[in-house]
Amino acid sequence: MFEINDSKQSVIDAACIRFANIENVESIANDCGIRGQILRNKLNPNQPHQLTVNELIKITKATDNHDIINSAILDIGLVAVRLPKQGESKPLTLSAMSVAIQTGDISRHILEAESDRRLTRHKKDAIVRKAQQAVRELVFLMSD
Repeated sequence: MFEINDSKQSVIDAACIRFANIENVESIANDCGIRGQILRNKLNPNQPHQLTVNELIKITKATDNHDIINSAILDIGLVAVRLPKQGESKPLTLSAMSVAIQTGDISRHILEAESDRRLTRHKKDAIVRKAQQAVRELVFLMSD
């Protein structure tokens, strides 16, 4: 087994960078009543400004992108899962199969990382996304 070198970059900083790279920050800022440059600065770990809790909630609701919140919660040793909405259900077999697919993907990513003897940030992000999807499907199973 190999060891993963801890990055000096925090989990939250990495999530802010990912968020800024995939979302339209200017549009989100306008939707949330924040100036675009201010939001860009708050998502940039090299700037002294930081998101407030209220701003984080606003941008999460506006985008349905939970990456920063999930990363913050993970940083304190907890995991968050979006609960199914009222009336949102699917067949149990579909949820169970989805969990199996997600865990299979996680196993594949880990085997690839072990054969390469390194775990890239991109690969780790993919593993975390798959794990979050699997946990969400498990919540569907429990809530039905």
